[in-house]
Amino acid sequence: MHSHLLAGLDDGVQDIEEAVELVKQLQAAGYTKLVTTPHIISGLYHNHADTILPALDKLRARLEQEGIPMELEAAAEYMLDDYFEGLLADREPLLKISNKYLLTEFSFVSMPFNYREMFFDIKMAGYEPILAHPERFRYLHDNFDVYRELHETGVYLQVNLLSLKGHYGRSIQKVAVQLLEEKLVSFVGTDIHHQRHRMY
Repeated sequence: MHSHLLAGLDDGVQDIEEAVELVKQLQAAGYTKLVTTPHIISGLYHNHADTILPALDKLRARLEQEGIPMELEAAAEYMLDDYFEGLLADREPLLKISNKYLLTEFSFVSMPFNYREMFFDIKMAGYEPILAHPERFRYLHDNFDVYRELHETGVYLQVNLLSLKGHYGRSIQKVAVQLLEEKLVSFVGTDIHHQRHRMY
């Protein structure tokens, strides 16, 4: 439910051959359905339905051509920034997982000062917010109550498998494990971008 497999749209795979190879590997690992979620970040990755859905169709066609039976869908990973706030205010249709979940992320530098209002507005717009890889936001490591607050207010937390494997370092692994132990995690995702993420 969290991957970056559409070629050339963000910092994920850069060509369709790499995408096909990663899908093959995920299939060999036991996956039967993937939801790929390109970044949407102001000033960096201005993706939207008109860039994401054609890339999804292209990859689906290539998988069919290669005889790879993988169910593939697409949504997006929205940075909670000013651009996103504008999309929400303008009631732009957003790309959802399973027709209701909205995958979001914070900056790795700091969380939005108005994160409570943003999640409230997301819910008021009819979406169920998921916060991607909260264990990777080091500025929250000494303030675990924020994780608990998010969970209690209905924000779903999604941990990366790579975090649990120690890919991002021991401190992030420790927080990921604690989130699981406190039963604050609702989703686990690969967040796979490239071959170096093959510890899914």
